[in-house]
Order: sequence, then structure tokens, then C-alpha cells
Amino acid sequence: MNSNRNHISSFPRNALQQAATVHDAWKLLGEALQVPNLSMVEFQEILNKGFELSRRVEELHRERQRMVQLRNQVLQELWDLTKRVRNAARATFGDTSKEVEAVMGKPVQPRGRKPKNKNKDSVTR
Repeated sequence: MNSNRNHISSFPRNALQQAATVHDAWKLLGEALQVPNLSMVEFQEILNKGFELSRRVEELHRERQRMVQLRNQVLQELWDLTKRVRNAARATFGDTSKEVEAVMGKPVQPRGRKPKNKNKDSVTR
């Protein structure tokens, strides 16, 4: 790996497969193909490193998917339990009680329609 470069430039999605194809062809060509400042052994080492890192990335990706799925299952169960506790608090203390406000974590607004303005006719225009 070229340590003089601190940024990563773009490369094709199938760079690893293309590199493997180049390596196989280079092996067939042997000494007929000379690449300045690069040996087939160096190329092979970097290719192997690429395959190993790619394998590890896939392994971590699968592990992440499993963990996300597990987390989502736990959060779904937790949400269901949270709703049960809130509903029990409403049934026990009433919809607009201070206890329900504490369980809800916010002020509770009375349910139902807003009261109509009884003095509709007294509004000045």
C-alpha cells in the first residue's frame, strides 16, 4: 500500500476481482511482464490483504445486521411494555392526572373536543 497517499481515490466496485484477474494473467506471463518498482510477490501480498479485509468487512456487516435485528426486537418489546404501563397509569389515575403526566413525561391535554365558545354572538366585528 502506498503510504505517501493520505486520501483514498475512487476505484471500481469490482477492483478486487480485476486485481485477481491481473494477478492470474501476470503469473502466466511471468518474467515477460516487468512492472517498475513492483514485484508479483508485492502485488500478491496486497491482493491477499484486500481479500482478507473484504472478508472481514462482510463478516462485520452480517454481525451488524444481526445486532440491528436484535436491537429492534428488544425495542419493539420495550415499546409494547411502555404503552402497557402508560395505559395502566391512565386507568388507575385518570387521563389528566399528575401521575399520568409523570409517566408520560409531558403535560397531558384533556382528550375530546375543545369546548365551544358560548358567547359566539357577543363577538364584535
